[in-house]
Formats: sequence, structure tokens, C-alpha cells
Amino acid sequence: MSETDLSPQTSDINALLGVSKTPVTVFTLSWCSYCHAVRQLLDHLKIAYTTVELDTGEYANPDRHQQMRRELLEMTSSRTLPQVFVGASHNIGGYTETRQAAQSGKLQELLNAQLVARQQN
Repeated sequence: MSETDLSPQTSDINALLGVSKTPVTVFTLSWCSYCHAVRQLLDHLKIAYTTVELDTGEYANPDRHQQMRRELLEMTSSRTLPQVFVGASHNIGGYTETRQAAQSGKLQELLNAQLVARQQN
């Protein structure tokens, strides 16, 4: 269910969210247990998502990594990962918030709204 094919030339979080081919984008670290847990949750729910691992590939460069983390902090007011987004603008939060949103039905509401928005474009 996961895609990792976002353009490496894309320079910021908003741009990455804008080019994502899936309804959900997850910013993670490769070694993070909560990051693994949120991906397992999304897989279990059969929700397509794109993973952006901020400690691999071009994001492993310390300057680039710190830039991406600063941008996420500005957008989410959170220093922790994972950070889960539905569409280009709605941040759910981390694993706990994503699990709660799935249990309450809020995640499905956001996915439905994202589907409608994509169909209108």
C-alpha cells in the first residue's frame, strides 16, 4: 500500500504533499517504532499512503533533514514523528492521533473529503 516515489527534487513539505499520488502522506524515520506502527495501521486499514523517510536518501543529508524537520514543526507544532497528512493540508498528527481518528471515523471522513476534492480537480 505504501509508495515512496516522491520526486527527490521537491524541496519542501508543501510541495511533497502536493505531488503525492496517494490520499495519505506519512513523514517518518526508518528506525522509529511509532512510524512502523502507523504504517502497519494504515496497511491494516487498506489505506494507500506515501512514506517520506527523513533519514534516508536525499533527506539523510543533515542540512536537508533539519530543513524538513523545521518545516514540519512550523506546520504541525510538533517535533515528533510520524506526522500523517490527509491530502495536502490536513495534518492528523502522529500514531496515537491517527489510531484515534481511525477509531472515531474521523479518518474515513477526511479520506472521503479528499476523494471528493480529487474528483473535482
